[in-house]
Amino acid sequence: MSLKRTTILLALAALLRIAAPADAAFMIETRSGGKGFANFGYGGDTTSSSTTTTGTAAVGTTAGIGSVFGGNASAKDIYVFKYTPGADADNATYATGAILGSTTGFPGQGNVATGLAGGASGIYNVYFTVPESTNVANPSSDFTITQNGPSTVLTGVNLNNGGTGPDTDPGSAFVGGANNAWFKLATVTLNAGTQYTVTQQAYGTTFVSQRAAAVMFEFVGPAVPEPATFGLAAMGIIGLVLARRR
Repeated sequence: MSLKRTTILLALAALLRIAAPADAAFMIETRSGGKGFANFGYGGDTTSSSTTTTGTAAVGTTAGIGSVFGGNASAKDIYVFKYTPGADADNATYATGAILGSTTGFPGQGNVATGLAGGASGIYNVYFTVPESTNVANPSSDFTITQNGPSTVLTGVNLNNGGTGPDTDPGSAFVGGANNAWFKLATVTLNAGTQYTVTQQAYGTTFVSQRAAAVMFEFVGPAVPEPATFGLAAMGIIGLVLARRR
């Protein structure tokens, strides 16, 4: 085989590797058998929840896995999703630019996958999804997302159809916001080897106090140093240059 032909074949193979979808996010589903289920649990005095075979149609989730709602707390039901970058290996496959909508082809909130492998320290998008719903207590849930620095908090999120975004499916199904698609809760900065959580606490105490199907962490890129950090680095380089000249 000629050197030229070998070079072309290697280049094509490299392009195929780049184009092929790869594991590029860490997903935590709320039902046994789902992706990252071991990282789902409860907080406060909540130790269990009700289950339903109705699941979300958000792309990448496990078909037929269902979802959870309510719980057995004496006060407000609490769900906890845990993620440690580096220790928890990516388990969801997305091509760069894939729309994080529904498996039926509708965009929901219109979020787009980065396609980047996670696990490193840096910036992450945090997403949440639920099935269609019209009977969750309204408002439904408070979300607390930990990160480096102050936590991001969303209060009184309505998880019923239309509560987090309009319907983008012209058919009978509802695809909008968190319902049957991925809804972006926050963009946060995380360190590899440190555990972070998304805590979902019911706003009320009714039977269907809240719903949850999955949470997903997606790597965006390295954290951008603050201007003060750039200044210190520049001073250090200047100092090294001056010391070398002396």
